[in-house]
Amino acid sequence: MKSLMPWFCLVAATGAAFANDDLEAYRQGHYMQAATKLGDASGKDPVVDYYMGRMRLYGYGQLKNNTLALRHFNQSAEKGFLPAQKIMANYALLEEKNPEQALYWFKKAADAGDTQAQMYCAAAYLYGFGVKKNPGMATKYYIAAAKNGNSIAQYELAEHFLTSRNAKNKSLGLIWLNKAVEQGNPKAQLKLGQLYAAGNQVPRNLDKAKELIELAIAQDYLPALLEMGELARQQKNLTLAKEWYGKAADKNYIPAQIALANLYLQADSPVHDPRQGFLWMLKAAQNHSSAAQLALAKLYEEGNVVPKDDNLAQEWKEEAKESEKETSMNAKKLAAEWLSNGKASTFTASGYRLGGIFSAWHNPDALKENNYNQSPQMISVDRNVLYKPDFTMTEPNEIFISEYYDALANSLGRLDYSDIVFPRYPVNLPKQSELIGAYVPNSPAIILTDEPASYAVNEMDEAFDVMNFLLPTSDKDKNDSNKSLFERLYGEAILGNPDAQFILGQMYENGVEVKQDVQEAIKYYRLATDQKDLRAEYNLGLLYLEGKKTTADYQQGLSLMRDAAFKGNAPAQYVLARLNEQGFKDSNGNEVIKPDWDEATAMYYLASSNDYGPAQFRLAEILVREKQKDLSVAAKVKKNQLIKSLYQDAVLQGIQQAALPLAFFNAMDTDANKQAQAFEVAKLEAAKGNGQAALLLGILYDRGIGTTANPADAIYWYQQASNDPVSAFILGTYYSQGKNINQDMEKGKALLQQSADAGFPYANLNLAVLKQQHGEEFLSELDTARALGNSKAGLLLADYYLSLADDETKMKQARDIYQHFANNGDKLAQLKLAFMYEQGLGGAVDIISAKDWYSKAAEQGQPVAQYLLGRLHQLGKLNQYPDYAEAKKWYEGAQTSYPPAAVALGFIYDTVEDDYQQASQKYELASLQDDPVAQFDLGLIYEKGKGRPVDFEKAKELYLQAANHGHTQAMVQLAGLYFNGAIGPRDEQQALHWYKKAAEAGDHEALYQLGLLSETGVATKLDFADAVNYYQQSSAKDNTKATLALARMYQYGLGIEKNNQQAIELYKKLASLNNPYAQYQLATFYYEGTAGERLPEQGKQLLLRAEKNGSQQARKVLQWLDAQSQERSSYIEPIAFDQTISIPAQPADLMYLDALNEWNRGDEELSRMILNRIMTQFPHYIPAKRAYEQLSQQKTSSIFKA
Repeated sequence: MKSLMPWFCLVAATGAAFANDDLEAYRQGHYMQAATKLGDASGKDPVVDYYMGRMRLYGYGQLKNNTLALRHFNQSAEKGFLPAQKIMANYALLEEKNPEQALYWFKKAADAGDTQAQMYCAAAYLYGFGVKKNPGMATKYYIAAAKNGNSIAQYELAEHFLTSRNAKNKSLGLIWLNKAVEQGNPKAQLKLGQLYAAGNQVPRNLDKAKELIELAIAQDYLPALLEMGELARQQKNLTLAKEWYGKAADKNYIPAQIALANLYLQADSPVHDPRQGFLWMLKAAQNHSSAAQLALAKLYEEGNVVPKDDNLAQEWKEEAKESEKETSMNAKKLAAEWLSNGKASTFTASGYRLGGIFSAWHNPDALKENNYNQSPQMISVDRNVLYKPDFTMTEPNEIFISEYYDALANSLGRLDYSDIVFPRYPVNLPKQSELIGAYVPNSPAIILTDEPASYAVNEMDEAFDVMNFLLPTSDKDKNDSNKSLFERLYGEAILGNPDAQFILGQMYENGVEVKQDVQEAIKYYRLATDQKDLRAEYNLGLLYLEGKKTTADYQQGLSLMRDAAFKGNAPAQYVLARLNEQGFKDSNGNEVIKPDWDEATAMYYLASSNDYGPAQFRLAEILVREKQKDLSVAAKVKKNQLIKSLYQDAVLQGIQQAALPLAFFNAMDTDANKQAQAFEVAKLEAAKGNGQAALLLGILYDRGIGTTANPADAIYWYQQASNDPVSAFILGTYYSQGKNINQDMEKGKALLQQSADAGFPYANLNLAVLKQQHGEEFLSELDTARALGNSKAGLLLADYYLSLADDETKMKQARDIYQHFANNGDKLAQLKLAFMYEQGLGGAVDIISAKDWYSKAAEQGQPVAQYLLGRLHQLGKLNQYPDYAEAKKWYEGAQTSYPPAAVALGFIYDTVEDDYQQASQKYELASLQDDPVAQFDLGLIYEKGKGRPVDFEKAKELYLQAANHGHTQAMVQLAGLYFNGAIGPRDEQQALHWYKKAAEAGDHEALYQLGLLSETGVATKLDFADAVNYYQQSSAKDNTKATLALARMYQYGLGIEKNNQQAIELYKKLASLNNPYAQYQLATFYYEGTAGERLPEQGKQLLLRAEKNGSQQARKVLQWLDAQSQERSSYIEPIAFDQTISIPAQPADLMYLDALNEWNRGDEELSRMILNRIMTQFPHYIPAKRAYEQLSQQKTSSIFKA
């Protein structure tokens, strides 16, 4: 039962929709609460009846009662609930041995789309099991199963089509056969192999045939071995055929035994061996093969292989008739074999089984009727746990380095603006190499202070190679080799070569090998520009903008610069970005270009995309300084990735100033090599006195990133750092804690205040924690940190508000805070906001919003959100039905880091799917994380022997671990192990100790057990007042045994004053919950008129209900009444013999305790037998004697009186 989703719709039309809130108690494992809430809906709602059936079947929250369980399942199944239909079908098939009734239920399940049920129906109609053979009906069901993907059905459908005379049907058969082959069905693999071997429907291909048959052999499919033998025989390779036949025959495959026998008996065979042939045929005959038996008869008739013997021949013919008769009658076996591809001969082995407590529990005590079984539990996440304010200082190493970097960036202030220095193209002349240095500094980068520097343009386009340009390539060129550089360039220029024109322009502009002449430079730049040389256009624009060598023409210069920029010239893009970033004024101070931030940013992005280092560095520095208070988490991550890539690319382009910022980002990386690079850069720059490098080096030593952790070195470098908010925060925190440094609270507070004053919100947060710990006002500090965008402070503030009981105003404020940070992508805020929506805290319940916010947090890997999202699906809060598949998906995501998720997974496997192996694995996973609920649930697996042998020692170990964590139900189970001597000698005092601890926590079973011990004087003094007190407390918690105990004491005056009216009220309460013993007892009151007037009709109705609910006493009385009502009939009451019940030899007090406990379970007859035995063995045991005498006074009901 993987999910309730597929079959819930089948019951939607019943019109008995029950409140989903009331179903949640069951789905969470709160079974007593569920039984109380759901009882009135029994018989009206199929889901409720199914749940009630499981509770009765397992003894979860109600006394175990198989009769009632089956009635609930039947009611649920009749209303179309698939899981109930499957239980009823398998129960009829396997327990009741009623194939007709089984088919009735399987047909209902098949009509609901259950593949396994469809297959059963197909098998039943194919072989006539529980119904008359009907191939047409069988086809209907296996077609449905084939469509649902069952490979056996697909094969059967393929055979159906392949045997048709219609060619189209044969093609369909081949399609279905291939579907079955794709699923690895060995029968289909063999069949398709046979088709390839014969060239039937497919081209003949022996290699393909053998390949397919070998696939079937790999699955130990014996007919495939036989087929390989047949292929070898057809190829006249009888020796190989013998080997294949022998392999299958040795595994007792009868057709192979017959084939091998015939091969040995073949006279012209190279392996001819009549004796071996006879022995293999005999073995097949002894395996009840009618064909082998007839062949053996023929051998005796002919007398060639064995001496002629007509009598033996006749005997084997008779055996063959019997074998054929048995085969034709054994529809059950044939159906089971068909359902398993011949691998099993029983339905159980074919996958049809009653799991769970029907077959997988190995502790007989857990199978007893009228007993409670402790149920597995899930872990609840409540408001107090989720919103508990955690006033602990934030450790510096808990904070992401990216947050420190953001704080440093915020403290940097605006970028300084100074005169813009325009990048230059170097004059690319070999003879002028000594001049290039003036244009290409060692580190071509823009420094923070914008000190004047020139930048060599690193053009992406292939540069003009003067050497290649000037190299002689022809005779004419060789004749011109004596010309000067200028003459040769000029010659090329006038021929229209733009590279030559550009270089001539540079030469004239800078006076290289020619007299400086800017106008000539402009001329050649224009010639090159006209031919789309962007370098020339850029240089021309610079000349007009600078106005140093010619008259300034700003509009002309800007026009040229923009044209070059938009055509892809990176230096032009960078220059335009700088001009638009800070504006541009002429020599007289007049504004030529107004600042345009958007235009500047666009140009920086454009130049950066062209791998222009100065632009990449400048853009990174701009982005770093941008305030990001309201930026979402995802947006912050994306932005930081961009900044990191810009710094990284800038470093690759030779911008050394980007190395330290990049080191911060590399320190955040998980790559050990990048971390090592960060350490080396920080160490180098810190040694030069760079304060920010010193801070980074301190962080790296503190965290052991890129180096071995060294707290002392970390403190040293923090102290060497510049006066920034981050180092002040870290040192302030460490001084306050006395961590790695002598504690100095005043100095710590001062440094934290310094950091807070600089706008670092974590400092406000830690100040708030210190103030809260010292009883000072702290909310203003938290609110300041929240206002600065610190989610941790904001969430702590909201948690604090929610801790103030149910103050609606504070809850609304808390929700607003969570909403703000959730909108920004904080996963913890999303989790807490979702829970508020789910629980209706600070507003109305909104499950859809809860699901949306849980999903957002869960997708970020928040394990509690994953768990709670899974719980929404498990409880059916989203679609009115559970979706266990979706629930398990989310639980699996959280199971390793959040134990409740592993427990929830185990709970589903345990209580929904009855898969105890998987449940054990999940409980074990959480148990190893020291989770007490997991330890308890796993203890139940071992104690009850669910899917494994009972192991009381392992159960005790787990219960003890859970009990030591305060788990009350574990205390009860542990007490039971001690009391019953399951783990050694009985230890009543240890049992009493744990029962008392559990009772103090209000556990109903512990209270009942203490009442029983007090009433019997076992392990404690006999005290009826205490017994009544304990029973009353347990009864108030809906413990049926305690309620029956109280009713018994009032009814018979055992230890308290007799009070029939009180007893009647208690019996009425339980009778309304279908307790058969209470119904029986109440019936006797009505017949006797104990509570007033006699009401025999009401009494009889109660007896009928009690009998229907499994009461043998009620059945006996009804039989007597029926006998009395019939003429000349009499009724003889059966005599109960003590010898029919095995009562273990025990001390009198323990036998007395067992007697009362059996009565409290509703087995009055067994209780009286035990009391009789006590009176026989221990006639002077006073407590039992007194109870025996009082009970014996009213043993015979007036119903039996004439």
